[in-house]
Amino acid sequence: MLLSVALCTQAQWKFEVIAGPSLTTFTGKEKKDWGATYTNPKIVLRGNLGLRAERLLSEKFFAGGGIVFALKGTVYEGDVEYYNSTTYELEQIKVKYTKNLTYLDLPLYAKYVASQRLKILMGLQPSFLLAAKIKNDENARTVYPGLPKTEDAKDYYTPFDLAAMFGPLYQINDQLAVQVLIVPGVLKMAKAEAYSGGGMTERKYKVNNAGLSFTIVYLIRQ
Repeated sequence: MLLSVALCTQAQWKFEVIAGPSLTTFTGKEKKDWGATYTNPKIVLRGNLGLRAERLLSEKFFAGGGIVFALKGTVYEGDVEYYNSTTYELEQIKVKYTKNLTYLDLPLYAKYVASQRLKILMGLQPSFLLAAKIKNDENARTVYPGLPKTEDAKDYYTPFDLAAMFGPLYQINDQLAVQVLIVPGVLKMAKAEAYSGGGMTERKYKVNNAGLSFTIVYLIRQ
């Protein structure tokens, strides 16, 4: 009888591999200021890969969590004015800054069983910043000669972030499903030193991560 109970309890757990592309950008009131081009950040293609475990709570609900390696970020592109030392004139030149952020996401969620095939996932996603790199194109380095091709920008982003999660999951068969998740950030995640009250202090900007992920879910154990 004890063996039967143990096997029944174990069967309530599911373990999944998730992977797929995502569309990411920055949102928030100060998103234009943060990019240094005073233009809206672009939507860019990134991706994610990870593991999830979830447990059946009732006939209609699962609870789960996971660990996901996620690439996020955006691109800022716009015209800036610079002094051409060859022609001795002010000119307009298009510059491009690519911001690549790498996170370890720890999603916590509930999944509602709407039908045999369709489930609705909702929850919160704490994230920890692993790396932040900026790629400056050739025009940007022309305008600012001391600018490197790639720079470490981890100090300009908060080490912890938080987002909401919501979206549908469609079960293709017993082992395979596809999922779409809207993931808007809820915390300010950009920071820099700013002059205030006679000195330099750290200021958080109203800039948030935002993403739309398209994920393949593969059941590895149940």
